[in-house]
Amino acid sequence: MQTNFTDAQMADPKIERANEILRSCVHCGFCTATCPTYQVLGDELDSPRGRIYLIKDMLENNRVPDAQTVKHIDRCLSCLACMTTCPSGVHYMHLVDHAREYIEENYNRPLFDRAMRAVLAQILPYEKPVSYTHLTLPTIYSV
Repeated sequence: MQTNFTDAQMADPKIERANEILRSCVHCGFCTATCPTYQVLGDELDSPRGRIYLIKDMLENNRVPDAQTVKHIDRCLSCLACMTTCPSGVHYMHLVDHAREYIEENYNRPLFDRAMRAVLAQILPYEKPVSYTHLTLPTIYSV
């Protein structure tokens, strides 16, 4: 894939790495066959190839991510099935991780999304699942 990053942008090691990854994509579309979000939704922008186009546009133009771009990138499950089928060896995981970092720095999520992410960040990192066994439910029937 042809890229058009400026020399100033290429001074950033993250952009330089993203450029390498973007240039390795040949648009073959093999990734779409294994992408679960593309298989379910059928939208090209919900495939790795579509997300690569969105990420390229966002990074090249130093564009503030819009809600549509964020939606499609957030839908990536990070299962990396696309990487197993890519004949060009595109390191999609590094590219999507960079895009997510860029989005977090440059996009103001709606309040509900920020609150939900904060709650999930507190719950998910723990090995032991949250226990609700200490809660008692009202007894409907007495024996």
